[in-house]
Amino acid sequence: MEKNSIKKFLLILLGLLAVYWLYKSFAGPESFDYIISHKYKLFLLIPAHIPTLYFDSISWKILMKKNYLGTLWCVIITWISQTAGKVMPTGMVTGEFVRVYLSIKKGMKISEASSTVIGDLALASFSLVIISIISLIIIFFTNESFYLFKGSSIYLTFSIITLVIGSIFFCIIIRKRFLRKILKNFRFFTESKINKKLTHTLIKFDFELYKLSFRIKTVIFALFVRLLGWIGGAFEIYIFFLIIGVKVDIFDVIIIESFAGVMRAVAFFIPAGLGVQEFAFIIVGNFVGLSSPVAFAAAIGRRIREVLIGIPAIITWYVLFNRDSKIN
Repeated sequence: MEKNSIKKFLLILLGLLAVYWLYKSFAGPESFDYIISHKYKLFLLIPAHIPTLYFDSISWKILMKKNYLGTLWCVIITWISQTAGKVMPTGMVTGEFVRVYLSIKKGMKISEASSTVIGDLALASFSLVIISIISLIIIFFTNESFYLFKGSSIYLTFSIITLVIGSIFFCIIIRKRFLRKILKNFRFFTESKINKKLTHTLIKFDFELYKLSFRIKTVIFALFVRLLGWIGGAFEIYIFFLIIGVKVDIFDVIIIESFAGVMRAVAFFIPAGLGVQEFAFIIVGNFVGLSSPVAFAAAIGRRIREVLIGIPAIITWYVLFNRDSKIN
């Protein structure tokens, strides 16, 4: 337990040091000037996040076979879980566990909750792969200084390749039902009553995920909605640039959102993507013609939005779940 705590602490420290290095190296004070000069308009980032949150919630709801949760509860749980994934030391993985936990608390079966959450997480990765590949093609043919395996662009290319391989590997695991094979071939999982119960739950989860992979129309529709969620994230960045008075093209912010998402997804083990997200914004911002201070300001703006959205989410979590308040 102590070793895990030390590891988490070191990762957080590494992330903070990376942010500090970026601040000192890429005109951090100038970036803060952009934000401070328009601080009274930053509240606009809250409504700007609504489309992203809505589409992310709906894509998850689409995967549910039954109407276990209403749209409002899907939005609330997604909102809380996304915040948990950013504020807790274990990062994005924690957020998904929180989503499963809160879903079960609202009446979903363990297998249904876990399979739909993991399925939605997979769709988030697939949609990110699609939008990042499109962005890569656009920037490759429009930016003469961009090379796939040269300079800072190698980080983007490596991240996309890693995400593509991971997505393919995940599909194979689901279709071949590797989890069931592992559970059945190891005696450890069937020796005690507790392990038998856990094994039964995991096999059921594996089967639900397997069945979900054959609901092609549902999966495609949910994938389309997830894509809209990524575009909604780009819209947030666009609103931020409007706030600080910087003119950008809509395709530029889509490219920034997709590449930043890819790099953060690959570095999921770093709590809140500290340093990774900021580095991605600067690299991609430079590719689309933004100065480093402006790109870094956008990264800081994203962090500000996470705080503005996250604090109410934590309060909501405490009020609705920790006190066992039930609102139907």
